[in-house]
Amino acid sequence: MDRHVAKRYRLIEPLGEGGMGIVWRAHDELLDRVVAVKEVRYAGVGDRRREELNRRTVREARAAGRLDHPAIVVVHDVVEEDGRPWIVMQLVPSRSLAAAVKRHGPLPVPHVARIGLAVLSALRAAHAGGVLHRDVKPENVLLADDGRVVLTDFGIASSESDPAMTGTGHLVGTPAYMPPERLNGLPATPASDLWSLGATLYTAAEGRAPFGGDSWAAAVAAVLRDRPEPPRLAGPLAPAIMGLLHADPAARMSAAQAEAILHAAQAQHSTAVSFAGAGGGALPGQAVTPVPSTLHGAPRRRSPVLWIVPAAAIVVAAAAGGGWWWLSGTGTGTATGPTTSPTPTTSPSTTPTPSTSATPSPDPAALPRGWRRVASEAGGFSIGLPKGWTAAKHQTRASVNFSGPGAQGQLTVEWTEHEKDYSDESAHWRDLESQIMERGEFKAYRRIAIRDLTYQGVPAADWEFVRERGGVQIHVINRGFRTADGRPFALYWEAPQYSWAADLKYFTAFARTFRPS
Repeated sequence: MDRHVAKRYRLIEPLGEGGMGIVWRAHDELLDRVVAVKEVRYAGVGDRRREELNRRTVREARAAGRLDHPAIVVVHDVVEEDGRPWIVMQLVPSRSLAAAVKRHGPLPVPHVARIGLAVLSALRAAHAGGVLHRDVKPENVLLADDGRVVLTDFGIASSESDPAMTGTGHLVGTPAYMPPERLNGLPATPASDLWSLGATLYTAAEGRAPFGGDSWAAAVAAVLRDRPEPPRLAGPLAPAIMGLLHADPAARMSAAQAEAILHAAQAQHSTAVSFAGAGGGALPGQAVTPVPSTLHGAPRRRSPVLWIVPAAAIVVAAAAGGGWWWLSGTGTGTATGPTTSPTPTTSPSTTPTPSTSATPSPDPAALPRGWRRVASEAGGFSIGLPKGWTAAKHQTRASVNFSGPGAQGQLTVEWTEHEKDYSDESAHWRDLESQIMERGEFKAYRRIAIRDLTYQGVPAADWEFVRERGGVQIHVINRGFRTADGRPFALYWEAPQYSWAADLKYFTAFARTFRPS
């Protein structure tokens, strides 16, 4: 063919086509270089609406052209011809992340971490320049032949008042990678791009999108209605992925928090990270082991295990009407810890956490500011939760998991009866520890302390230890006790060692606000 755009760019062949137009390989005859030219098309809209979208596309593409970042495809030029915009970009020899996942399946953790860091860096640079991407998805993440990870397709117009729809009501983009606020008609924000990044990393790590469906409508319904199944293969990346996929933009994990987790996950793996080029060579072997659904396999009769917590085991979301109810909206007090509460360590070492006594305030309404109290009918207890945190009942065990934004740690409350009688909670923990050691169930296990204390006026014991899971050192404190009427409980808090000091304040507040019914 011999077609020119702006009397300068000769279109050679189409490279790809989607709902927003066609990308062409083209030759810039002025500068004698090969470029990519995107022909932007808005189908099914009236002339007035099309003109508005065209103006927005040109404006945002020009703004994207001012971005200078190694992980952002360079926009060379923007022109209008034949009543539509044409965006001239750097041609990056590459294949998309979508193609890599389709060919290889789930990618190894260090690869996903590197991809996430590159895209996150690109988004942070764009957001600092006032540019939103609005269409982050595996198809727009390029794995370049030269080893770079590059984000492409900036400058796609999307009305802030009608961010996901055209004038005919058809979705623009891929709904499985659109955050719920955009599907609800709210304006796009930097947090919207972060949600899409979370969905993209989920796909890279798991080999499938977090939300699926047989149709666009089904995908939209899934994003708006469902929580994604916790990733099984993401290992230390799981907290970042789930934090970015939080439905509430205000509670969504920040870019800085996600970056810290991605860096830590990458540092835990010594595997050299490199990508095959567009030719489709093999990626390095995948040595990512799925996170087990329980810490020691199938439970025995009346299992004494009061410390199971992997996110993959938490599969049934708790909701109003499903055994949970709100007891109060938000707390108005300040977060004051137990009388002699666990105090954060100040270094990555595993110094024992002191807890000789932990008697909480007798006032059940003394919640930290912004927290709310929830109650479990099945478990017979209530507890304070920070904003954005959610509860999920284990499918088969007598336990509930709590997780949310702001912390890498998570809490499990379990109320399983012991298999046999113990003289005290310390004896229970020592017996359980010996069983674990005998079966070799914890990798790189090391006890920090088993210590007695008084908690809510009853004898209790804290079992503190470290272990390795998915290449990450996990720090645990597990508080066991029986209520005055004899009911057993355990408050199990775990966090990556790198965030232990910062996150321990959450366990302090949870222990203070826990109340048996």
